[in-house]
Amino acid sequence: MEFTRPGGTEKQPVSKLYDYEQEILVKTKQNVFRKGIELLLTVVFWLYTFIVTWFFLSAVVDVNDRYIAILKTALNVTNADIRELLYFGLVSSFVAALLLFLWRTYNKRKYGPLNRRQMPTDTTLDDWLKLDLMEPEDIERLQSEKVIVFKENPVKELK
Repeated sequence: MEFTRPGGTEKQPVSKLYDYEQEILVKTKQNVFRKGIELLLTVVFWLYTFIVTWFFLSAVVDVNDRYIAILKTALNVTNADIRELLYFGLVSSFVAALLLFLWRTYNKRKYGPLNRRQMPTDTTLDDWLKLDLMEPEDIERLQSEKVIVFKENPVKELK
């Protein structure tokens, strides 16, 4: 699939004068204290994720080890309560998906498929000039030159 380019221009080759790969990776010097806090929070949240996952899985497979049993006792829940909650969530999700599917089907039957949409036409020089945000010379430079350096912002302030 090929996209059209303004003015029939072809794809511009990447200049070898500038190494774009240096811009992809952000290299910063971080404070050791900040890096330590970041690592600590990452470990805490991964541990939390593991505990919550094991909490629900142990209820599904009806396994009670001593650590999860302490948590279930502290929360005053049983495996049956957790399974009911999971069942309710599953049924609610299914009902919501079914309602969205029915709504989609209703809209398709009422309004028809949206095949009548068309891509907008290419922007012309007249369209740019009607906006009155840049001088015509600057617009032509933007369309013709590969690399442009402006000393000041060529875009006018909005009125």
